[in-house]
Amino acid sequence: MVNQYDLYRRLEPVPPSSNLDRGFLAEVADPAWFLARQWKLGELQGEDASSPVGVLCRVSHQKIDLHAGNPLLDPAVTPPEAIVESEPSDWWTPGRRIRIGATAAGSLPPLASADPSLLLRDLPTPYDAFDGTGYDGYRLWLHQASLSLPAGLFADVPATAPQDLWNPAELCYDTAFECASSKLTLNRQTGGQIDWHSVDANAPLQVPATLATGERILVNRLSYPGAPHPRWWQIEDHEVDIGGFPPDRSHFATMLLIDAIASHSNDWFLFPMATSTGTAVTLHQVDVVDSFGDTWALAVPVDWSLFSVNGLDPASLLVWATVATPMAGPVLEDVVLGQDEDANVLWAVEQRVNGRDLPSPSRPSKELGATTAVTTDRKTYTYEPTSSLYPYWHPYQVQEVAGRRRFVQGRPADLTQAPPALMPEPRASVLYDAAASGSAPAHQIEPATVPVTGLRLERRMMLARGTDGSPVLWAQRRRLPLLAPPALRLEWDRLVTAASAM
Repeated sequence: MVNQYDLYRRLEPVPPSSNLDRGFLAEVADPAWFLARQWKLGELQGEDASSPVGVLCRVSHQKIDLHAGNPLLDPAVTPPEAIVESEPSDWWTPGRRIRIGATAAGSLPPLASADPSLLLRDLPTPYDAFDGTGYDGYRLWLHQASLSLPAGLFADVPATAPQDLWNPAELCYDTAFECASSKLTLNRQTGGQIDWHSVDANAPLQVPATLATGERILVNRLSYPGAPHPRWWQIEDHEVDIGGFPPDRSHFATMLLIDAIASHSNDWFLFPMATSTGTAVTLHQVDVVDSFGDTWALAVPVDWSLFSVNGLDPASLLVWATVATPMAGPVLEDVVLGQDEDANVLWAVEQRVNGRDLPSPSRPSKELGATTAVTTDRKTYTYEPTSSLYPYWHPYQVQEVAGRRRFVQGRPADLTQAPPALMPEPRASVLYDAAASGSAPAHQIEPATVPVTGLRLERRMMLARGTDGSPVLWAQRRRLPLLAPPALRLEWDRLVTAASAM
C-alpha cells in the first residue's frame, strides 16, 4: 500500500514584536547628525502654530465683453489669439472659395462670366493648381450686389467678420477689451500667446453691488519636486537636486530659491476656486480657518504679486481661454526687413509667398573696366545706370507723411530694359496697408519699428479649439527677430566703352 502525503505551504506575516512603540519613536543612529540636518533645513525655527484647514472667501466673477459686439468673438469661448489675430477673410478657406464659386457659376450674368478678375488666383500651395480653373467664391461674394446673385448662395457666410487689428506701420496688433467698468488695452502684440500679462487696464474693476455669500473651501499644501517632507525628515528625490545649483553673487535669484525651498517650503497652501474662462476674478474677502478653530483675515499684498495686471486691483486676475498648443500650418508668407545704411533705404525682401519660396535670381557680375594705355583713338561711351535689383527686393525710403517721418514703400524701375519698366509689386499681404486708398502710400513703416539687426514677418494659418469644442481657424501674422539685416550692394553709375572709331 502506497502512502500519499499532501504538502501545503503558506506565507504568514509574523511581526518580530507585538510592541509598536519603538516604531513610532523614529529612532536614528546619529541624533547629533539628525539635529544638524534639522537646523540646516530650518526646522528648529518653527513655532507651535496651527495649520490652515479651510478658507472662507467672497469672490466676484465679471465677464469680458464680446469683442466689437461680434458673437463669434466671445472671450469665454474663442481663444484671445484668434480674436486679436483674425483677418476679415479667414472664413474663406481655399475649399470654400472653390466650392461656392463652382456653385454660383451657373447664376452669373453673361457679361460677368467673361471677367477674369472673378477667377481663382493667388491660392496658397497646394491649391494653386486650381488657379484660373473656376470662379472665386470670395470675389463673387464681394460683388454680390452688382452681379445680382441670389443671397441663398452665401447663406453659410457669417453675418459679421472680424476686424483687422494689425497695425501695418508698427507691425503689431493693437486693440482693447471691455470688462465691467475697465478697459483692457493690448498694445504692440507681435503675435503668439496672449494671457493676463498681455493687457493693461485703465482702472480697477468696479465692485459689484451684491456679492455671493462666502463658501468654505478645503486647502492643500503646496508641493513640488525636491521640497523637504512637511512632517518627518526624509531624503529628497534623487532626480531633483536643488542644492546642485551653487549660489554666487551673479546668481542671487538661485540663492533666494534655495532659501525658500529649504526654510519656507511648508509655508504655502493652495485652495481651488471655480470660475470660467473669459472672466475677471476678484477676491474681496479671504478668511482662513486653522486647525484650532480660529479665523484669520488675509489681506492681499499691495507691493508685490506674481499675477497682477497693470491697472487692476492686486486681488483681480484675468482668466483667458488661451491656446496652449495650437496647430500651426506651414509658413504662407516670409518677409525679412532691414535697414541698409550704405544704400540709405529699408529693404523688404519677399522670401516666401502663398506657401512657395521665391528664390532671388543670381545677379550677373560686371567686369570692371581694365586699365589701357594712352591712345589717340576716339572712343564712344554708353551710360550704364546703377546696379540691377532683384525682383523681390522692395525699397522703403524716408519721407514725411502727415508731419511724421516714415519709411514709405517705393517701386523701382528696371533700367536694363528699353524702355525702362517698373519692377513687380509686392505680393505678400504683410507689405500692404488695407486702409490705404487713393494717393496714400501702399505701405509705410515707423522707423523705430525695425531694429538695426532687422526683423522677420511670418504669416501662417493656425488651428485650435474653443472651450465649446468647435474648431477655430485664423491667419496669424508674427514678428520675429533677425540676426542680421538684408543688404544689397549697389554700385555707382558708370560709362562703358561701346566701340572705337577712327
